[in-house]
Order: sequence, then C-alpha cells, then structure tokens
Amino acid sequence: MHNKKLTEKDLKSLRVFTSVAEAGGFTIAEKKLNMSKASISRHIREIEEKLGVQLCERGPSGFKLTESGLFVIEKANTALKALDNIKTEVDERHGILSGTLVIGVIEHILTDPLCHLSATIAQFTQEAPNVKLELSILNHNQLNKALSDRTIQIGIRGQYHENNRYNYQFLFIENHKLYVSANTANNKHNLALVYRPHPFTESILASGEFSRGPEAAGLEAVATFIASGHYVGILPENYASHINFRHSLIEMSDSPVFHNRICAITEASKPLTQSEALFLKLLSQLSKAPVST
Repeated sequence: MHNKKLTEKDLKSLRVFTSVAEAGGFTIAEKKLNMSKASISRHIREIEEKLGVQLCERGPSGFKLTESGLFVIEKANTALKALDNIKTEVDERHGILSGTLVIGVIEHILTDPLCHLSATIAQFTQEAPNVKLELSILNHNQLNKALSDRTIQIGIRGQYHENNRYNYQFLFIENHKLYVSANTANNKHNLALVYRPHPFTESILASGEFSRGPEAAGLEAVATFIASGHYVGILPENYASHINFRHSLIEMSDSPVFHNRICAITEASKPLTQSEALFLKLLSQLSKAPVST
C-alpha cells in the first residue's frame, strides 16, 4: 500500500515533472530547468514510486503523459500555484503587489483602434512594478480552455453568451463581416465559407446560405483563403482593413454584421486579487478614453 505522505523533496520532484509536461519532453525541459536528463528522470521516478503510479511514457516513441500523469499534473499545478501564492497574499496584506498576472488575449485584437491593452500594460507596470506580467495570444477555443483550466487569470475576448461561471467587464464592440477577394470572378454566393471554429461561423453555416469550405486555424489563415479568390470568410472589420494594405478584400454587399462584445473575463467564484483588480480598473479607464486620430 502506498500511503507515504509527500515531503518537501517531493514538491521539487513535482515541479520538475510539471516542467517536463509543459515542455512536452526532456530535451526542452533540460534547458529550462538547467538539469541533466538523468537528474530529471530520477525526480520523476522518485515521485512515481511515492505515488505508486506511472506518470509518463518515455522512450524512442517520445514523451507522453499517462492517464494518471494527467490527473497528477492537474493536482500538482493547483498545489504548486497555492504554494507560490502565499508570498503574493502576504505582500497584499502589506499593500505590496507582487507575484504573476497571466492574461489571455484573443488573436489580432491589437489591430483594433479601440483596444487599449498596450497602454494598460504600460500604466500597470508603473503602478505595480513587482508584478510579473505574462501574455498569451490565443484563439477562441484555446482562450475558453485556458479560462476553464485557470491557466490564465484574465481573458480578453468576445462575449457571445452569458455564462454564470464568469464575470464580464465590457470594453468595446468589434464588428465582424463577410469578405471576399476583389479579384473574385465567380458568383460570390457560390463560394464556400472558410471554416474557423467560432460562434459567428457556425451561425452563417446554420443559415444554409454557404457550404462549408476549408478549415482555418486563426484569422491569418482565414484571410489567406479569402485572398486566394476562391472562398468567402468572416473577419473583424478592423483586421480586414489592416490586411487591405497588401491584399484587396471587399465586404460583401449584403453581409450580415456581427457585433462582438469584447470583454475582460474573470472567474466569478474566485475573488479578485489586488493585481487583477488594478489591471481591470486601468483597462476600464483607458477603454473609455477617446480614440486618438
């Protein structure tokens, strides 16, 4: 029976294991951890022996987490994050902002003149210099998963429907429309719709007006298909305008307009840290500022 309690030494082994899992294997983890492959293997072997399960498969076929490994990663990340937060929470009691603030942002939002994220980061860095900021650019589905997995603390994306699990701080409206290439010769309504997993794409397909075309991962891929002259696709108005410097894309004359409510999203059941509250406050203030021309 494996009933030994985990010790401080095991915490280090768990950190090593989570680092290897995040890196997707030993090679990248060696550089990240500044440890030899033999030392990494020893830490993983020791924690496997303590828990009584195999955490990963490693060999010629590569690195792969087992079912037990996936479960342990989830629990280890929660425990290690709680441990790391002790110093942050002690600092907050003394009015000091520290720790790490991880923000996930929907792709290409910086092209929108209504987006004041860079200015917010600049102001936040001045007011909370001891907080380490991390920024991840994600697509719609990746951002949803990151919010669900709590790998980010603040998500900035469109609000397509209300979910009681989250709080939504409205920032601005981003309009999405159907676009084709100016060089398209065929009847535009005979073109297939570039498919990107997204609520607006699903809505157009559900109307039956267009058939489903090739799949695209991200706005850049959608725009590339449209620019070929063989497909129609949905793009944010500001992003299509940005692309037009190189490729001539035109809005379909009878295109529906989708109003995307861009919001800063946080988990409703989790109280905001002082760092999160400050960032959201600055983001709100700057989002209400007039756009310079």
